[in-house]
Amino acid sequence: MSESESARKSPLPRIIGAVVIIGLAAWFVIANTQEVSVRLWVAKVEMPMWIMLVVVFAAGWAVGALLRRRSAKKKAD
Repeated sequence: MSESESARKSPLPRIIGAVVIIGLAAWFVIANTQEVSVRLWVAKVEMPMWIMLVVVFAAGWAVGALLRRRSAKKKAD
């Protein structure tokens, strides 16, 4: 195995990238704590912005995880 192949398989760059993104997201959530009003088609909900941001980040993570799982199943077939 060449050096380039072993470097591609190393999880370290992905871990560093994930830590940076999680850190930036946490900083963004902590910096935005004011109360906001969100319109959900018909209903209007008031909540702290940090709760809304956590929900949006979690939803994005879930969609990414589902798409990645689907992609892995296609590659296995």
